[in-house]
Amino acid sequence: MKKYILPLVLLISFTVQAERPDFSEFFEVDLDAPVPNLEKLQQEVAAQYEIYEPRYVVSWDMGPVFDKLWRSTITSFGTSEQHLKAAGEDELTTAILSLDKAYYPYIGPFLHSSPGIPEKILNMPGIKETKNKFPDRIAPQLADVEDLEFLSPFLYILLMPEMWPENHKSLEKPQKRLAKRPKTNYNPSFYKNLIEAIPEGGYGGANARGDWPISDHLRTLKITKTSPLTTADVKAFANTLGGVKAFATPENIVKLTRVEPLIDYFELTNGTALPVNTLKDVVNPCQRLALKIKWAGLETEFSKAIAGDGFNLKDWAITCDKTVKAYRMINVSDAKMAAVRQYQKGLYDVEIGKMDSKTQSKLYATVASLLEMYQTNKNDVEEALKNEALLKEKFEPFGTIFVTSPLDY
Repeated sequence: MKKYILPLVLLISFTVQAERPDFSEFFEVDLDAPVPNLEKLQQEVAAQYEIYEPRYVVSWDMGPVFDKLWRSTITSFGTSEQHLKAAGEDELTTAILSLDKAYYPYIGPFLHSSPGIPEKILNMPGIKETKNKFPDRIAPQLADVEDLEFLSPFLYILLMPEMWPENHKSLEKPQKRLAKRPKTNYNPSFYKNLIEAIPEGGYGGANARGDWPISDHLRTLKITKTSPLTTADVKAFANTLGGVKAFATPENIVKLTRVEPLIDYFELTNGTALPVNTLKDVVNPCQRLALKIKWAGLETEFSKAIAGDGFNLKDWAITCDKTVKAYRMINVSDAKMAAVRQYQKGLYDVEIGKMDSKTQSKLYATVASLLEMYQTNKNDVEEALKNEALLKEKFEPFGTIFVTSPLDY
């Protein structure tokens, strides 16, 4: 149990530094808020992508009069020197500028041979000079390959000597000196009996005997975001997952997917959207799913799927997210914990500070979502740990997507 409490303490004790943006309130989900006028929202979203209104239905019935508005519009575009940005141009520019110029000869020819790359990027200093040019520095592992100059520019990056691990000078590491351990008597039968006494998914053999504390048999009467989970809560939630899987028909998933851009647009116009708004679905997959269910008008159908275990939509969503976060803590990887520790120490701030403000905001929001994913407490982790095998069995059919929300551990 101790191995789960240590990462739990590290995450819960995290405090955001003053210079970093605080995104914590953006992850809150208000399931009591009324659903806005979806028809009006749909029209507003559609208007964002409307560049020109042709005022005809089919191309072979355009009318006998030349469209003066179209003429003025196309004339203004044709004589304007304004640069119209391509999709993702800013992100690609930022990514190139963040690279060391030693990479340019290996990515430049590929950019010049790829369709759709904006002229602004192709004319960047360092990238412009690489057009149709074969890199000068070649990894020694490939130097003797015949006709290497005919290699696709897409693979030029492999020619860079630094891309080969064996070309890096290994740092000398001091040899570890193992301390002499005191001699102890080893009793194989003791460990054998101990392993046999611990059932799969439990600890101490308690769940095998059915000898749980009385609190584990009780459901939480008033479920809130801060109320502690009980084993009965976790089991009741797990029992609903079969009904949730049955609810996730292709038709319902299409309906839920259609309201996603409306929710994103609504939150953007109300100042509650994240730079990468899908991060909300990663942090609280169940509450965000419940929000989509309300907007899609599927609350009655979904409630029937979970009603057998005494849940309404809101209580189910809160219980689900608390269980998911506790289950995540049980399965958290060392790599994620190392990333959190490095962020706490400010090791990423220098590199993030080199990027433009838009990219900085996205990166900080991403790290904030990583921290929020594991916001839980010792009690909930212990209750999830008691039912780890059950949760694993029930979550497995969903894979990495929980109906429409990412299910990341």
